[in-house]
Amino acid sequence: MSGRMWYGWSANDNIRETAASGGLVTGLLLSLLSSEMVDAVCALKRGDDLYDPRPVLVTSPEEIQECAGSMFCGSILTADWVLGAVEANPGIKIASVVKGCDAKVIYELIKRNKLDRDDLFLIGLNCSGTFSPVQTRTFIREVCGMNPDSVDSFLIRDGRVVVRSGDITKEYPLENIEERGFGRRDSCRRCDTPIPRQCDIVCGTWGLYGENSDRATFVEVCTDKGLDFLSQAEKNGHITLVPADQGGVKARSRVEAAMLTISEKNRKEMFAKTGSGMERLTWIMEETSRCIKCYQCSHACPLCICQYCQTKKPWLVKPGEVPPPLMFHLIRFSHIADSCVNCGQCEDRCAMDIPVSLMMHALQDELEKMFGYHPGRPEGMPILAKVNQHEEWEHHYENSYQKMIRLFSQKVADTEDIKEE
Repeated sequence: MSGRMWYGWSANDNIRETAASGGLVTGLLLSLLSSEMVDAVCALKRGDDLYDPRPVLVTSPEEIQECAGSMFCGSILTADWVLGAVEANPGIKIASVVKGCDAKVIYELIKRNKLDRDDLFLIGLNCSGTFSPVQTRTFIREVCGMNPDSVDSFLIRDGRVVVRSGDITKEYPLENIEERGFGRRDSCRRCDTPIPRQCDIVCGTWGLYGENSDRATFVEVCTDKGLDFLSQAEKNGHITLVPADQGGVKARSRVEAAMLTISEKNRKEMFAKTGSGMERLTWIMEETSRCIKCYQCSHACPLCICQYCQTKKPWLVKPGEVPPPLMFHLIRFSHIADSCVNCGQCEDRCAMDIPVSLMMHALQDELEKMFGYHPGRPEGMPILAKVNQHEEWEHHYENSYQKMIRLFSQKVADTEDIKEE
């Protein structure tokens, strides 16, 4: 087997009929588990309804088909589950189905020695973006005139949102929906990774041509490992592959280029709203004045993994103040902004609707222009990784780390004594 671009589908007729795009990904996962190339599979499955995607860790081939199908609502990261599985079972080999933001998080965790790339089999998905479940239900009810609980499918196809309920199908241009405020999550609209080539293979529907347009998956092979397990799945009889139509390859490139053009336009427009210099700082201070210090942004961030959180140290952030002082947010920005992958988890979780993800992404963009580091790609290291934190502190304070901590602790205590007097 040679070549990098393929059309493929499951060799199982039942899977091919029930799974999305011919069931190729389902067939691959079955092959990986059945052949014991991996110990587990991390993917999403449908929860109570199509607005409720749930990450699962599957170890039995019999359970794989429960994860079949595409889900466009929700903003769940599977990268968190991969990390949790590895921490609980060191050395476990996992196949994970990932979007661009998942793949970027995984590479940042690899650079932090939290994951081992050799133990991961990454199956990427072309991604047009995901939708807020709450907004989607409102859109279906108010714009489509349908009962959200009776909808059978909600998806993006050829730049249009397609909603199907029974025999009724309605389509709307994605651009029009976003103008009305019912579109993709803002972080998805800014995304620069519609095709996550950091993975071993990437699958999707862009570029399907002719008789294969409704029954197959377009596969791009990105690594030798990807070629190996794709070939093995075909030999095992789990999938069928044919070379991709060259017209389809070109069409896929055009779709990707269009997605990147739109996302670049969205980034410029959204970043412009944040201002620059003092204007941006003022905007950040005004927006964060609503913060209730619930720590959901930190808990949601897949890269906020410090063992001892700096925002909880009393000599840096005084305990008990709500809203917290600006230092609380500055610490988070300084620790995360260089590696922010624009997954949007922090903003999704914020109870006060603070545009945290936009703030972080805008700062990351500035840092990338200064230092040239683009987070989530295999090459390069985060800016802060180049700094030995203890050496820097000792350099600035002309003291040892432990003495510096005692110094700051004493200053906080002295301040409290003065206030009490």
